[in-house]
Amino acid sequence: MKKHFPKFLGALTVGVLVCLAITSEPAKADSFVMPSDGYLYLQQMGGEAAGITTFGVGTSPSDFVPLYTGLPNNPSPTGLVLVGFFSAGTTINFGMFTTFDGTAWAFSNGTDQASIVAFSDIDNSLGLGGSILQKTGSNTWVLHLDDARSAGIDDDDNDVLMGLRVSPTKISIVAEPGTWLLILTGAAAIARRSYRLRRYLSH
Repeated sequence: MKKHFPKFLGALTVGVLVCLAITSEPAKADSFVMPSDGYLYLQQMGGEAAGITTFGVGTSPSDFVPLYTGLPNNPSPTGLVLVGFFSAGTTINFGMFTTFDGTAWAFSNGTDQASIVAFSDIDNSLGLGGSILQKTGSNTWVLHLDDARSAGIDDDDNDVLMGLRVSPTKISIVAEPGTWLLILTGAAAIARRSYRLRRYLSH
């Protein structure tokens, strides 16, 4: 979602495209279905947007579990994130919360305009039959997402790019520098408390 895109023109274009999608066939967002038993991992891959998006799993704000924040420009974390282990055929419902001149939610199981624009390619600009899910390898995919505030503004399918990977075994994830700092700080605090307790007991 780009700042310079005319809001009126964006609203008109997206509105017309959504109407066409609804009249031609039932509009729906795009979900990911596990192709096999395995561990599902996410890897943020950037994007082009002025909005700030939190991305995770869930079907509504009440059960949403955030996995990345600050997308696409200041992601946290930046590396691979484990979603969990799932059986083949399980539908994974993703969600996002975006702040940009207001706030909005979007979910991959949603039928509202924000969800349809965020989790589908309503004008088929990606050439994937309206899907935003691109297969990039035998066990890897990329989600070409608009953010949750794109409805009525634009439909460029590149606000948030999210990589998916399915692995039959767990992948070793190396903690980032910030994570190690938290671990070391916590360890230092525990060591200080232990030292003080030993001194107290020795008197």
